[in-house]
Amino acid sequence: MNILHVITTLAPRYGGPTTVLKALAQQQARAGLKVTICTTNADHPRGVLDVQPNVPIEEEGVTTWYFSVDFQPLVVSHTLRRWARKTLPRFDLIHIHGLYRFPPTYCAWLARKLGIPYIVMPHGALDPYLYARSGKSLWLKRRYERWFDRPNLNGASAIHYTAEDERRLAGFLNLRSPSFVVPNGLDWAPFEHLPTRGDFRAAHSLGEAPLLLFLGRLHYVKGLDILITAFDRVHQLHPDARLAIVGPVNDDYGERVRVWVRERELEAAVIFVDFMTGADVIQAYVDSDVFVLPSYTESFGMTVVEAMACELPVVISRNVNIHREVAEEGAGLVTDCDADDVASAILELLNDSERRKRMGVSGRQASHRRYTWPSIVEKLSQEYRRLIDD
Repeated sequence: MNILHVITTLAPRYGGPTTVLKALAQQQARAGLKVTICTTNADHPRGVLDVQPNVPIEEEGVTTWYFSVDFQPLVVSHTLRRWARKTLPRFDLIHIHGLYRFPPTYCAWLARKLGIPYIVMPHGALDPYLYARSGKSLWLKRRYERWFDRPNLNGASAIHYTAEDERRLAGFLNLRSPSFVVPNGLDWAPFEHLPTRGDFRAAHSLGEAPLLLFLGRLHYVKGLDILITAFDRVHQLHPDARLAIVGPVNDDYGERVRVWVRERELEAAVIFVDFMTGADVIQAYVDSDVFVLPSYTESFGMTVVEAMACELPVVISRNVNIHREVAEEGAGLVTDCDADDVASAILELLNDSERRKRMGVSGRQASHRRYTWPSIVEKLSQEYRRLIDD
């Protein structure tokens, strides 16, 4: 099969979708599929990625095209448009990642026009919480949906959700296209042998302090307002507790989080760490005692699976769409999007080291059994073959 993935950007600071797609494409190539990625070199707000635009880049069996951007707000690329018009008919299936930007919207429209099977993976964009929240730009978003994305969704060969809750939450739209659920995957190799605890703590002079970890984009959907309030209450009972907030800042929201920390006089107890990758991320998980993600919406929660793989118990909101699986596996505690509820769950775990250990072991086993790539690539390939043959 010859598969094209389309995504607006592969900039690491855009979080889970970019990380997951790169891993998925590499795993599909290893499984024998011919895989191409069509994207742009956008890295807003920091400019562009350090790649050569408009030429193919070969890496680990995957061909990636990074096209230059002509109009940043919608990430319009005329070179991408010309390439797509010429090239899309060569592919057996187009896998579209995301909505509301030119690359996925245009390629879905073109695939529909040419009669090429295509799948739309919304990455949580159809959650009612996000769907309705756009501030002053809501009127523009509604028109964009009506003219472009809604027809693309209704004309798709299928919609790819990563959790049953994500599919259920999108039900209010009454989309006509069929859908399927295949979760995101985890490359187990970096997690096979976990590092010894200590390096992240040493780098930030944490000693043996109880350590809570948030890892992800500093974005309003992640519930950091809830987390800071909850940690304030935890810190009153555990003055030695520390919170590490690890992740990239894409807008002014990061400064708002720092203001909340200062207002509560928690500067000495909260550590901010910019974007990390690879072994450094795994070390942060290993050195922590509880992972916390009180998101208002989360289509999947890749960092939750990574934390579980590192034997780290998790506290997540029930708006993280794999919360049922986490609870079923006994890998953590599920809360409302409420600071008191989150604080209570954190305190439960900080006060019971044996329970944390049991949850950690259960989570590691579950992440390996449910979310490693080989079985997920095969499930997705089955969906591809079914749609191509229809």
